[in-house]
Amino acid sequence: MTGGRPLAPAKLRAAQVLRAHGVRGEVRAEPIGGDPSRFTPGVKLETEDGSRSLTVRTSRPGPGNAVLLGFEEITSATDAALLRGIYLCVDVDAARPLSDDEWFVWQLVGLRVFDTTGSEVGVVDEVEAGVANDVLVSREGDVLHRLPMAREYVVSVDVAGGAVTVIAWTEETV
Repeated sequence: MTGGRPLAPAKLRAAQVLRAHGVRGEVRAEPIGGDPSRFTPGVKLETEDGSRSLTVRTSRPGPGNAVLLGFEEITSATDAALLRGIYLCVDVDAARPLSDDEWFVWQLVGLRVFDTTGSEVGVVDEVEAGVANDVLVSREGDVLHRLPMAREYVVSVDVAGGAVTVIAWTEETV
């Protein structure tokens, strides 16, 4: 970390392999962020542990949000099955460009959190993956606050300015 903000990771998760698909060594993968069409032939991916480098040979839409990927280095269903559960990553320098209203999760950690009244209410501790949407977790001392990462709750994100603005809320007590 520098100045309380995390450094960019060397690798970014691009997809998680769900299972082998078919007999030619393809895998069914769940893309992580962005358009699945970015997996074009020639794209270089690496397993998260760095043990394998893979070159996309084929890519086509799969069921739901999945993408079916074939790799130059994988030619059998048996070899493809060994990738089950593995995250496929790209170098941070090869990451797709982001639009103005997008950011990587690692860029949010450490940002100061303000509510719409201008009061500082904590610092982003993490972003948890959720079913309907991710959840922004901010820390104020020993207290954690969780808000859905949805426009109704997160008003603005200013990565360059180091701030996230969220709706003012009243904590529920049990």
